[in-house]
Amino acid sequence: MAIILYILFFYSSMISANEITGNNIYYFPPGPNLVSFNILPDDASINNIFSNINNNLVSIISEGEISHQVNNQWVGSLNSIEYNKGYWIITSAVTVLDVQGNAEPSPTYVLYPGANLISYPHHASQTIEDAMPFYMYNNLHAIIGQNSAALLHEGEVFGTLSHFEPNKGYWFLMNELTPFEYNMPIEAHEENTSYRDYDDFDITYNQSTMQSAFFIKEAYYNGQILNGNDNILIYCNDINVGGRHWSGIMTDVIAMGNDGYIGTENYCEDMQNISILIDNENRTSTMHIIGNNNWTNNQVSIISISNIPLGDINFNDTINVTDIIIIIDHIIENNIIANDHKLFLADINSDNTINITDIILLIDLIIE
Repeated sequence: MAIILYILFFYSSMISANEITGNNIYYFPPGPNLVSFNILPDDASINNIFSNINNNLVSIISEGEISHQVNNQWVGSLNSIEYNKGYWIITSAVTVLDVQGNAEPSPTYVLYPGANLISYPHHASQTIEDAMPFYMYNNLHAIIGQNSAALLHEGEVFGTLSHFEPNKGYWFLMNELTPFEYNMPIEAHEENTSYRDYDDFDITYNQSTMQSAFFIKEAYYNGQILNGNDNILIYCNDINVGGRHWSGIMTDVIAMGNDGYIGTENYCEDMQNISILIDNENRTSTMHIIGNNNWTNNQVSIISISNIPLGDINFNDTINVTDIIIIIDHIIENNIIANDHKLFLADINSDNTINITDIILLIDLIIE
């Protein structure tokens, strides 16, 4: 993930538009880096901006546009950089880029239903709650950054993506067409801070330009909720493509896809099913996934996981008439289920109510 160092210089007096008003220094590790540019020169062509680092560049990708390096020449439809867009900068080696130019006032974005790759234009970080106008809570479903995501759900924000950071790029997943401007940050918070709650997670997979976010609402193992020592690992084709420490309700885990670049071979493909393991020093277990387990680029899914399948309420590795009796006893309040994991397994249709419908569905599971 790009670590962006900011060196911003401003003059107190009026200056002409073609004078340098500041510069940003970007540090790019090898691979994809999701960034944006809030300072640009008058000549914002990719030939001009990236001329000093061409030998280390593989591709530049924005929403619907891409350019590749072929024999030290750029080939593709992406010819220039814009203030309002986000970009994947794919490098072959550690690279430092110095961009000098002029700042521009915060742009107005027109966000379309679906995924929109946009910039964060301010020089100060701010929380998603502070940055979002009130109307966005009705129209914005989720935000995906580089190996992090935020879900706007029932008036709350969940996920490891808690702040917008200067010169990072973000995918906004919209429900409907919306004009949008970020709120202005509070000047007192204008320090450069990197907000990554998962820095201590031992990442063994490669960053991809193609990502799918899975928010885990509930996670159980043998009658207990997972704890902070449990790692959640996502696999495609028996290859680890994502992971995160369990941090409670709506923990987000990003699964990387095969984007055609080195290091993502055999990663997830569209409509492929993921698998999930939990791992800590005491156990490793394959989990059952309740909810949408299909991988699709720039998709957000809410799922739950359990090491025991739905319907096996007494944890005996068999779904049978005993489990039906347990549900009936619970419904008639003869023997109420008290354990949260067992309640979860008895709610076969995941509607937060245990009733006759769950009994019918459990019978269907038994006779399958």
